[in-house]
Amino acid sequence: MAKRDHRKGALPFKFVAIPVPVLESPAYRVLPSAARSLLIDLLMQFTGKNNGRLCVSFVAMQRYGWTSARKLDKAKHELLSTPFVLVTRKGRPPRTAEWVGVTWLALDYEKTMDVDPRAWPYMNFLTIEAGAIDPNEGREKQFVQSRNGIDEKAFPRGINPEMGSMGGPIHA
Repeated sequence: MAKRDHRKGALPFKFVAIPVPVLESPAYRVLPSAARSLLIDLLMQFTGKNNGRLCVSFVAMQRYGWTSARKLDKAKHELLSTPFVLVTRKGRPPRTAEWVGVTWLALDYEKTMDVDPRAWPYMNFLTIEAGAIDPNEGREKQFVQSRNGIDEKAFPRGINPEMGSMGGPIHA
């Protein structure tokens, strides 16, 4: 009988997590469908401890339904042009596969990688230049004015601006 995981909130299945800012980024929006599919197929390899060791070779991708090496190579080059997927090890034929990693996860470094773990661009897609969408753009902040003209929501609960922080009157 298989061991069951009875932790609260434990899921009985694996899932792929892609942050919403990545999905909203202009770099992701312009990707062709083959490159988006490749990203999901790469994330299906992720076990929680192998970011940076996701294999993009044709032999590995055949398990996920890829049938054309040319189409996979084109999708790989398009995906690597985005800021959120980077090569961590160059492939060296005939025995060394190319590895990639996603930048919204911490790098799980291994000594055979060709990148410096201290230079890993963790969360680099969250920059203003990357086109993060501001949901409040163009909105004005609304203040609630009290009878005395002071914004009551600007002060934490229990602090009265007329009485001071300790509750007593302010003496000037």
